[in-house]
Amino acid sequence: ASESKRVTTFPTQLPADAQPFDLLVINICSLATSDIEAAGLLQHPLWSHFDIRFSDFNSATSYSGPAAIRLLRASCGQPSHTDLYQPAGNQCYLFDNLSKLGFTQHLALDHDGVFGDFLKEVREYGGMQSPLMDQSNLPVNLRSFDNSPVYDDLAVLNRWLKNEETAAGGRTATYNILPLHDGNHEPGQSKPADYKVRAQKLFDELDAFFTELEKSGRKVMVVVVPEHGAALQGDKMQVSGLRDIPSPSITHVPAAVKFFGMKAPHQGTAIDINQPSSYLAISELVARAVDGKIFTEDNVDWSAYTGNLPQTAAVSENANAVVVQYQGKPYVRLNGGAWVPYPQ
Repeated sequence: ASESKRVTTFPTQLPADAQPFDLLVINICSLATSDIEAAGLLQHPLWSHFDIRFSDFNSATSYSGPAAIRLLRASCGQPSHTDLYQPAGNQCYLFDNLSKLGFTQHLALDHDGVFGDFLKEVREYGGMQSPLMDQSNLPVNLRSFDNSPVYDDLAVLNRWLKNEETAAGGRTATYNILPLHDGNHEPGQSKPADYKVRAQKLFDELDAFFTELEKSGRKVMVVVVPEHGAALQGDKMQVSGLRDIPSPSITHVPAAVKFFGMKAPHQGTAIDINQPSSYLAISELVARAVDGKIFTEDNVDWSAYTGNLPQTAAVSENANAVVVQYQGKPYVRLNGGAWVPYPQ
């Protein structure tokens, strides 16, 4: 009830001297902080490039569809799992808020979006209506468990970069997803591809793409928000790979933001947002940057830009399970039963 009253205020129109830029939202499947630790990739150079990192970000679910809807509805407080599948107020849809200010929506996926009706859910409940970016002749990196292609992420991102509409220097907002999903395998192989190998490749490709962006001089705000973890390690309630219960190790994800093409880029290590945060904080950062002036200022007041972001208590849920943090410890309720401490 208290979350339903919260909303990000976007300007009704942009000032005359607003600077056009691109917003690229990268929604990554199966990547929690615990997975990066388990794969030994915390020191990968990719993580040192961000301007802002969230060290206490809750994805609020352990499944892709609900995570995508939550992110696309980031401009309102956190809805219950059931309410994700009901219409939300227009002010809740992040990309709609941007469209009203002249941003063109784009959608790029590195898969066909068929499994779990992913694309249908993104359209129906996330309000993302733009056509899927052309996938023809993209190199196939992996095959998913239903043998549909998973395209090479660097190729997808570079196609976005070179797309005539996005390259024209107008205002665009693009949403895409890069899966490390369980069950992906190398073409011609039946056993699942090693997670660490796939994560290393993904991080290398994002790193390479960031280098391309730097060189292009384009003004781009990149927001990375993983959907949920892969549960690589498992715990006392769920074996490795099982995500029925949205436990903290699955929903604690490394969200981060990076600006390209700034006159005064951020120096030094990333600003750490360490208070409990979720999608509303991402929406707020986008709203604060929406006039694009952050790209052309001689001196950016980073503490003002990142200060007083909306905090969101860590509550995560799937259809049959809710996990909350209470007095510093996680508690779980299954199928509407009693609250019990989550076994540590």
